[in-house]
Amino acid sequence: MTITPVTLALIGTGAGLLGAVIGALATLASASLTQRATRDRETEFKIWERRADAIEEAHRKMLAHGNTRDTAWSRRQVPSGFSPEAFDPGHQDEQYRLVVTKLMLYTTPELVQAYSESNEAFLGSLRGILRMQTALADTGPESDRPRRQRNINTAVEVATQAIEESKAADERLAAALREAATLAATRRRRREPAR
Repeated sequence: MTITPVTLALIGTGAGLLGAVIGALATLASASLTQRATRDRETEFKIWERRADAIEEAHRKMLAHGNTRDTAWSRRQVPSGFSPEAFDPGHQDEQYRLVVTKLMLYTTPELVQAYSESNEAFLGSLRGILRMQTALADTGPESDRPRRQRNINTAVEVATQAIEESKAADERLAAALREAATLAATRRRRREPAR
């Protein structure tokens, strides 16, 4: 079989066309992979932002509770803005549920548990301070003074214990918050390519 110039031209054109098709397919595949990687990075960053917002919100709430608890303890009275249902162990206000929802969606179950324990301990400390406040406000006849003093001493002891438990729960929550933030940042860094 002899190759004529026309056949040679057709073979050259076909090879060029095949090379162009392969190049176009490689370009499309590369563009698709790049877009997918960019989309994945953006999604991961959005999730990280939401996780960070949830962690920050839980931390702000913990600090606000600690400030309220410490102020109530120093004044020996519960702030006037607290309603009786807030002291009910089963009561959950709207903000608490919102923070727990964010923590459940974007962090770990351990962090959700630590946040719940911190909130419960905070309410326990306020209940202890309220009990002490009631004992201090109790007035009666002079003959009842020893009983009132025993009630005050018991109430102060209970409030002191509740405050210590609340501070310990806050420390556990702060450690869990730091761990969640560090763990998420470490995972993110591991996925990013070295530059």
